[in-house]
Amino acid sequence: MHLYYIWQEGFTPVGHAAAALMMFSMFAGAVPGFWAAWVFCGLDFMYLLALVPSLFMTARKSLFKAGDITVRNVYEGEVSTVRLQVYAVDKLNAVSLGCFRMDSSLKCVESELVQIVAHGSAELTCKIQTKKRGAFEIPKVALILPEINGALRYAANTGKAELLVIPRPLRVSAFPFLISGASGAVFAPLLMPSLTRGMNFVGVREYREGDALRDLHHKAFARYGKPFTKEFETERGAGAILVLDVTARNLREKSSVEMLIRLAAGIGLWLLERNALGRFFIGDDEISLVQADGGESFLEALARIPASSLLESRFSKGARASRAATNSRNATRTPKLWSPAARPLGPVLRVGLFATDDPLVHKQVVLESHSLAAGALKATVSDDVLAVNAKLLERSFEKSHETEVGL
Repeated sequence: MHLYYIWQEGFTPVGHAAAALMMFSMFAGAVPGFWAAWVFCGLDFMYLLALVPSLFMTARKSLFKAGDITVRNVYEGEVSTVRLQVYAVDKLNAVSLGCFRMDSSLKCVESELVQIVAHGSAELTCKIQTKKRGAFEIPKVALILPEINGALRYAANTGKAELLVIPRPLRVSAFPFLISGASGAVFAPLLMPSLTRGMNFVGVREYREGDALRDLHHKAFARYGKPFTKEFETERGAGAILVLDVTARNLREKSSVEMLIRLAAGIGLWLLERNALGRFFIGDDEISLVQADGGESFLEALARIPASSLLESRFSKGARASRAATNSRNATRTPKLWSPAARPLGPVLRVGLFATDDPLVHKQVVLESHSLAAGALKATVSDDVLAVNAKLLERSFEKSHETEVGL
């Protein structure tokens, strides 16, 4: 692994070509009578060896001070940026910024080489292409200083950082299931702002169906010609309780965990837009929601959920024995129920991969990994359980990231 780090961090494209040609000439020298390949290999080796003193002097003479590292959190599939403010003590003839030793799903695009005069400063920016959701550590954010011949380079470590790749939420266009049936009666009042609002006025928004007429903002109505509603600060703790259960019982369910998180993100944002989300749980752990940040703390919590491993249940002997023991236990007992530290006071909406018979839960949205009704996006199992087809959601998501679902 250290050799890979040296290859990635210590060589420029010219150095990669020189080292690759040396290795190629060594293999070519194995051909009987092809002595010229060994001559070329020796010359190439002497060239790379002569670059080491030059690299040493480059590292010793390049004096700088690095500021704070800033990383922009992005949605999965987007490009993030890493920024670093650099102050040059001595003149830096050529310098760029790069990130190394990251997760294999991240790809860094180094910044262009720039020159910084003595006692001058510059802000360097590199880009990171993301593929999947997660909280990723960037172990080495480095200032790259190539030596004068351009074959080797010195990657000066300036610190480490964290990149949060937020799940791309499935947009919930309508949610009639939330207020349907007998259990929906406890959710319906939460969608009426007049019943859960506080005393502090915070702003004006466009009118939505279900808003109280007494909350209409008449001045905005007269100015823009369309209805607007006054918004009030929601009382702390008032609202629905969203519970995300990422427990997977088998390999098929593990493959649907990421889509489950995207669905939970869409449901949570739908509730936040209506000031109807009071508390949020991932399993039994409550996540603190800061109401002023517009759902950022909610999405960051989803990004920090550990990725589900698809390999542990297939290859290790210990995992196979553990799975067999788990299956035998599941055959004789019911799945673990939701057990928060404090009993919730509001209605509970659970989102998971399978339904449970939990007395604390009022409604459940279940992401089924197997096919439901042919060609149907969803199928209602009962008034309290809504089963959604994971395969159809995944196909829709692959076609367009702005997937809308009606629950």
